Amino acid sequence: MEGIQSMTKNFIKLSIAIVIIAGIVGSSFSTRAYPPFLRKAQKFGAKNCLYCHEHPEGGEGWNERGKWLIAEKERRKADTVDPEWLADYKEDAKKDAVSEENKENKESKENKENKDNKENKENKDNKENKDEPKKKEKPIQ
Repeated sequence: MEGIQSMTKNFIKLSIAIVIIAGIVGSSFSTRAYPPFLRKAQKFGAKNCLYCHEHPEGGEGWNERGKWLIAEKERRKADTVDPEWLADYKEDAKKDAVSEENKENKESKENKENKDNKENKENKDNKENKDEPKKKEKPIQ
């Protein structure tokens, strides 16, 4: 009986040690890449990963600021996001971006409509010209 209790205690100690080690190893993997980003972003007001992410541990799932940084990465054709770009971020950046996108879409739609109207008018004029019989001019006497 004493042998079973000793084995149970050893098993519990071993299980606790494995859980602690797994926690340390797991947390080091999940935060390894983020501290440099966080350190750079701190001068712009970041206190933790929630400054750009939706989850406290970072990773996928970005708030408006994070989405803006990703859009900047694409706009700048950069390989990675640079937290220094936060100097250009404005809290109303999403509203500005949406309103700019709507403006561009409206202009594009108007240009397309103008082009279509012009082409339709030209086609109509061409058809009318074909349908009209050619008038012969009378020779002057």
